[in-house]
Amino acid sequence: MSKSLAFRNGDLIIGPGRAFESVSGKEKLLQDLKLWILERVGTDPATPSYGSNLDSDQIIGEMGTADTLNRIRIDVLNLLQKYQNMQYQKLRAETIQYAGKTTLDKEEIIQEVTSVDVKAIDTTALVQVFITTLTGNVLKLTLPVEQVIT
Repeated sequence: MSKSLAFRNGDLIIGPGRAFESVSGKEKLLQDLKLWILERVGTDPATPSYGSNLDSDQIIGEMGTADTLNRIRIDVLNLLQKYQNMQYQKLRAETIQYAGKTTLDKEEIIQEVTSVDVKAIDTTALVQVFITTLTGNVLKLTLPVEQVIT
């Protein structure tokens, strides 16, 4: 089972005993996807392909158009496919390295992207993602993408 530090509103969560809290399983998967979607691609020089283009200049000022909503949907779908490919590469490598075992839990592995819907609400795009994990559970992730006004 893999773990990540837990975040809330961009901050690490400190639990009892002043220790950092962690997430695993489906909570880790949802947190990872949220961070990937909200991080602008190219922000981190160590992982230049990590993130999305949701706050790019192509979207600013066009939040409510059908074309813009479709671009957001395609960007999220591409990001989910990239995340899923990363998971399968890790599974293959760890299966060899650890004699058939892996650090990933079935609850945190994307089996299928069921749907990605994007709706405009004023200057916000509401992105709703449904994914199915290897355990068969359907998880829902809803994220607002705010229009950036410069």
